[in-house]
Amino acid sequence: MAKNKFLVGANALFSPHGRINRLQFSLNFWVCQVLTFLLLLGVVMLADVLSDDLMAHIDGPVTWLTMVLIVLIYYACFCLMAQRLHDTGLTAWLALVLFAGIVPNLIAFVGRDTIDYDPFLADTLSLVAGLGNILTLFMGIGLSVWPGQAGDNKYGPSPNALPQSDAPQSETSRDV
Repeated sequence: MAKNKFLVGANALFSPHGRINRLQFSLNFWVCQVLTFLLLLGVVMLADVLSDDLMAHIDGPVTWLTMVLIVLIYYACFCLMAQRLHDTGLTAWLALVLFAGIVPNLIAFVGRDTIDYDPFLADTLSLVAGLGNILTLFMGIGLSVWPGQAGDNKYGPSPNALPQSDAPQSETSRDV
């Protein structure tokens, strides 16, 4: 079975172990970013389209479902960043910068009743989330163009290495 050279499977998408090349990272990471944008845009549009009475009934479940989906997408992005950092020979701990954009939003969501009364806290969380998202953007662009290490490193074999066949080739066996 031929290995897909562009998209990573669910095992790689939700595992921070191993290495992926620039093309695999770029396609999968930016698809995750677009999905996040479309999900948030859909929630905002849903609130505008539905009546206030209907939105009042479904606001809580829609918000929680959105947050769960966003956390899953961010975890997939974290795993992609970790694998790409491994390909460059760096530690996956650097991928934790991705959560600088989502953690303040989660804090604001969970403690929104308290934060509504403290404008300074709300502004601080928005600033930290914005800076985290900008840092994630620059890190994503950097990992999309930064070449990986050639050959094997301590995180595994090169994702660009050609697969070796298991059967040894003998000089006497030729196709006639």
